[in-house]
Amino acid sequence: MIAARITLPATRNSTLGFKRKKMRFFKKLLSSSQVARSSSPSMSPRPSCLSDRKLRRVALVVETSVCYGREILKGISSYMHRSCNWSIFLDERELSAPPPDWLLEWKGDGVICRSTTPKIAEAFKKSDLAVIDLNDCHGRIGLPRIASDMRAIGEVAARHLREIGLRHIAFCGFDDRDWSAERCRGVQEGCGASARFLGSFETAFGSLRSHSWDAERKRIATWLHKLPKPVGIVACNDVRAHHVLEACREQGFSVPEEVAVVGVDNSEDFCRLSNPPLSSVVPNAARIGYEAAKALDRMMSGGRPGFREMLIPPIEVAVRRSTENGSAPNNLVGFALRFIRENACSGAGVDEVLDQLKVSRSTLERAFRREIGHSPKEEFRRARLKKVRDLLVETKWPLERIAEEAGFLHPEYMMVQFKRIVGMTPSRYRELQGVRAFD
Repeated sequence: MIAARITLPATRNSTLGFKRKKMRFFKKLLSSSQVARSSSPSMSPRPSCLSDRKLRRVALVVETSVCYGREILKGISSYMHRSCNWSIFLDERELSAPPPDWLLEWKGDGVICRSTTPKIAEAFKKSDLAVIDLNDCHGRIGLPRIASDMRAIGEVAARHLREIGLRHIAFCGFDDRDWSAERCRGVQEGCGASARFLGSFETAFGSLRSHSWDAERKRIATWLHKLPKPVGIVACNDVRAHHVLEACREQGFSVPEEVAVVGVDNSEDFCRLSNPPLSSVVPNAARIGYEAAKALDRMMSGGRPGFREMLIPPIEVAVRRSTENGSAPNNLVGFALRFIRENACSGAGVDEVLDQLKVSRSTLERAFRREIGHSPKEEFRRARLKKVRDLLVETKWPLERIAEEAGFLHPEYMMVQFKRIVGMTPSRYRELQGVRAFD
């Protein structure tokens, strides 16, 4: 997984030696480990609001109508409920709804806003409010901004299609949304040298208001007919992926054997109502909310946010039938992938794959890099870290047991690998995602 990309304000550079940075990293790692071993569910340093008990009035202008907004609110809640003394304004709203008329005249302390526009941003800058901008439609507009890394989302989706053996990949999106365009660029970059990008099909975001669903489905079907099969389609979101699946069903295309489809947002109701159930990229919206609350808390206490823009990478692809058992790579790589995913957490390694396949290490390495773009060892690591992520969310187990179950000999090594790939400690990941076993 790609670590968060942060754009910092211009400051005087300071250089730390490698040994000093390494020492600081392992001190933090040790601290996180000690906290994780305690029985307390709070696994991160306490927020600054614990030492500042003044009541803060905060407006959360975040959509409640879709899962992405609700996950952002979940992350805000994770930070806020660790004894922050905040009085919250929140109402039921859609993303396209503007902020309430009274907000710019409000005598509150802070705002986290998803529907920020350039005009609203200018008004915020003239107010006394601390503001964190979470908009996806206008990019950087002069306020501290946190958002999903749209290109990384496209890259992860394309990589997933490459890993199931697809060599032709296309994109279905909206031609009037910047976030869709950025995801498309990520798909192109994610195709790498082993897959060919076939272009995109795009219409306006509100096009179904100007023509019928039957007409839209026919346009998508006409486009699909022109593409070589098998093909993988990355849709800009789950709604658009549903459009593609319906066009496939109408035209008799087999999913995923002829057309494999992956969406974005992992809206579970949408994904499971699709036929077949839809694979989808999981954005880390909870972390966006957590980081937004953390930065706003710092600003309301007189500090600076510490960044101009923070882009948060996605978590993974939630794999369902729309990409399961699709066009497999060649027999050698296909067998190796199945073996790794079934045995990675039980102590197997590359030597066991070689024993099963009766091939040389160099042959397997070349086949993996040609077909899916990375080594067998990397595939083992990804499989184990996926198991770690699942167990962090689904169980209350301590890190030592999770490391053992995921096939790591030492929990310290697991923590180092997790932090390097995911961009945060296992403890912080668990806190942001919420432990379902606690529900």
